[in-house]
Amino acid sequence: MIRTWLRILPLLLLIGSGILLLEGLPILTEPVIEGMGLPFGTLIAWVGISMFPCSILIGIRLIRKPTSQVYRFYKGAFFVFTLLGVAWGGISYLLTDNWTYTFSTAETFRGSERTFNIFLIYTSFVISITLLTFVIFGIHHFIINQKHKR
Repeated sequence: MIRTWLRILPLLLLIGSGILLLEGLPILTEPVIEGMGLPFGTLIAWVGISMFPCSILIGIRLIRKPTSQVYRFYKGAFFVFTLLGVAWGGISYLLTDNWTYTFSTAETFRGSERTFNIFLIYTSFVISITLLTFVIFGIHHFIINQKHKR
């Protein structure tokens, strides 16, 4: 029973964070801890970006317990994507020098327009590579199942 909940938890966190971010509630701009400067919205986005690949890694049995070399590759890929998602918050902080991830036209590297582009590319990469690999996994699995039915 506990194992089932542990497999479902990343998916629930992903769905929950998506709903909260889409709602655009005022609490998203409130700090998690007063004086730290980390808003709830940043923390919720961080959880969502981390849980997207994690929910696939833990939730799909063929990836969690691979039966072939190809599925071992998928497991490794989603593990790396999970690590990239977990690192997203820290890397974003290093790029912006603040937890609200605001950028300016500063001459320095941190928080500049150049780091904004890096931030967008990194964020887009983590989400899109996870989605693309998941779609490829789905197509691959469908083709394998069709071959076995013949």
